Amino acid sequence: MAGDDNMNGDFKSSEGLGPHVRVNRSAYRLGTFRRLYLKPDEPPTPLLTAAKDKLGLALTCNKEKAKKTCHSVFPFMRIMRKYDVKNDLINDLIAGLTVGIMQLPQGMAYAMLADLPPVVGLYMSFFPTLIYFLFGTSKQISMGTVAVVSLMTGGIVARETEAWRMSRMTTIPTTTTAAPLMTTLATLGLDNTTAAAATAMDAEEIAYKIQIATSVAFITGLAQIGMGLCRIGFVTTYMGDSLVSGFTTGAAVHVFTSQVKYALGLKIPRYENVFQIIRTYGSIITNIPKTNIPEMVITLICIIILYIVKVQINQRIKDRCRIPIPIELIVVVTGTLASHYGNFREMWGIRTVGKIPAGLPEPSIPTFVNVSSYGFECVVVGIVAFAQSVSLAVLMAKKHHYDIDANKEMIGYGAGTLFGSFFSCYPIAASVSRSSVQDSAGGRSQLASVFSACLVLVVILFIGPLFQELPSCCLSAIIMVALRSMFLQVLQLRQLFRVSPFDCAIWVVTFLAVVILSVDLGLYIGIVFAFFTVVTRSQVASVKTMENLADNDIYKMTDVYTKTEAREGIRVITYNTPLYYANGEIFLKSVYRATGVKPEKLRKVLKRMQAKTALHSTTNLIVDESTIVELEPVPPRTSNGNYGKPANGEAAEAAPKDPRPFRHLVIDCSAMAFVDPVGIKTFRQLIEEFKGVGITVYLGGMRDEVWRTMEAADFTTKYADNIFLTVYDAVQTAENSLRSEVKVDEMFVTHM
Repeated sequence: MAGDDNMNGDFKSSEGLGPHVRVNRSAYRLGTFRRLYLKPDEPPTPLLTAAKDKLGLALTCNKEKAKKTCHSVFPFMRIMRKYDVKNDLINDLIAGLTVGIMQLPQGMAYAMLADLPPVVGLYMSFFPTLIYFLFGTSKQISMGTVAVVSLMTGGIVARETEAWRMSRMTTIPTTTTAAPLMTTLATLGLDNTTAAAATAMDAEEIAYKIQIATSVAFITGLAQIGMGLCRIGFVTTYMGDSLVSGFTTGAAVHVFTSQVKYALGLKIPRYENVFQIIRTYGSIITNIPKTNIPEMVITLICIIILYIVKVQINQRIKDRCRIPIPIELIVVVTGTLASHYGNFREMWGIRTVGKIPAGLPEPSIPTFVNVSSYGFECVVVGIVAFAQSVSLAVLMAKKHHYDIDANKEMIGYGAGTLFGSFFSCYPIAASVSRSSVQDSAGGRSQLASVFSACLVLVVILFIGPLFQELPSCCLSAIIMVALRSMFLQVLQLRQLFRVSPFDCAIWVVTFLAVVILSVDLGLYIGIVFAFFTVVTRSQVASVKTMENLADNDIYKMTDVYTKTEAREGIRVITYNTPLYYANGEIFLKSVYRATGVKPEKLRKVLKRMQAKTALHSTTNLIVDESTIVELEPVPPRTSNGNYGKPANGEAAEAAPKDPRPFRHLVIDCSAMAFVDPVGIKTFRQLIEEFKGVGITVYLGGMRDEVWRTMEAADFTTKYADNIFLTVYDAVQTAENSLRSEVKVDEMFVTHM
């Protein structure tokens, strides 16, 4: 029975202690405790009955269920029901227009990073954004183009286009193969002559790239919707913050490297597969004498202006002005005007973005060209896009005190990407910079994204063609400066190492693998290494000794806490990790090391003692090959730890000291989240080995999940007396056992 015998409410303020608490109850074995207090299991529902109930519930239709279903499928309906038009509409309008201004230059820049025409970035800022408004649950994130997803998509597009280009050299395109390309050209408002003049690329090549990109978007969107419907949004939990941070920083190096050729005005190929960065910089160094100086100067000027305004001015005025200076749009407009009136392309050979057709593209079905070679990569792109987006959505939700549904978010991302694939778009994700601006500008809901899309629509319909003289190096400068926040993640390494060396190792390994090898391969290596560290953490964990703190029911590790006291004849240890196949043998060795007892060696010592003490010892130890059994009680322990009996007031002939440093071993199992068959076998071996040398092993603080696993293996039936509710229960039982031995010893000596 538990009670509070002294609750006077007095506090020892000098030591920060609370009221004095005293507990008086019997020590519980865990099996007994469960029999007394465990709720009975509910009888299982027959499968046929459960199926009927589910089917009946699914077929039931009423107004309340219909409304709930609509709110579940279209989260915006629930959000807009609580929308405060008077207070929120103006904030969403301001935030939406602000983000829309950012969408214009960033969309064109990141489309170029994906090896696609800049106008594709404008389409991505419109079509998928509207669909996410219908299906998304986050109120602040801004969907559209992002660097990492653009880079991964660009890698697929470039590789497939190179293979297509090589095949074109050996085959003559037929009417069947050319028709889809010409359809794509018509969709974009391009033809062979205008496209060649606008982008310096063959028109059919542009069309093929867009076909690949839309196929990637379709498969990615379909995969995201499928994972969301199957409620497996948890997959991103295996991509921890350290892995994502290292991956995005490594990807930022790739993005930066891909823009160097535009910044220097060099014409070098885009390398794929492993060692991309090394080969790219090798090519840059080789071609450095061919640098276009005017293009390099324009890039440097743009970078300096962007850095000063974004990092210095906007950061300092953000508390006084929630709308930042749209320096990216200013750079784009200024660069376009300067290029047009300065005739940059003809005079200095500066590359421009080329023709941007006016009007919306015609919807077209993706052609799934050579999809077998990149289908799996599309799933990876979808997972990366989801991981980046949902982490940002969770951050915004915590800041503004509302909940999001990760699975519905994945469906929202997939729906936006899938719909965009019919309008020349590639996969979308949430942008950190735009989402931060949307939040700081006062955005209250995804209605801000609708206003942003409306602004982009105006540009697509009427203003887009005016940007065809924009120098490509201006967009490269925008991308390079936007990568600053990703590169700053390197500064977190010192703090990360202090908090967790394992997480720091995950960051470094993922970053180096991405930079040295490739983006995709680096991600795979990072995930595998992260799993490896989970196993390693359980293997490097060691058994720690615990002792009683301040003569109460608290037991703490002796290497961490002071003022601990050992219980005579009792050793308490803990193991702060699950016990399973990967660390079973390590656990045994760690127990031997922590307790100073190796049963096999102790068994040999006890055998030798039996031979030496057979004539004068009052305790006969009979040893066989499997166990040691005490036939007579052990005499009282003397002050020096020996066992013997007094004779006529004088010390009896000294008997050899008991080689066992303790008689009871208590293992704290509270930190063991699970055990497997190997772990159960390890416990059996440990209990039997120590029992063989006269030491009893108790288990305390075992979780219900671990108990159920052991119960299924019949462990709790055989060793029910060894398993206790808490460590304190086990220690009290051990002390009671030792006291009983002493009393028996005293009775034995008295009658001698």
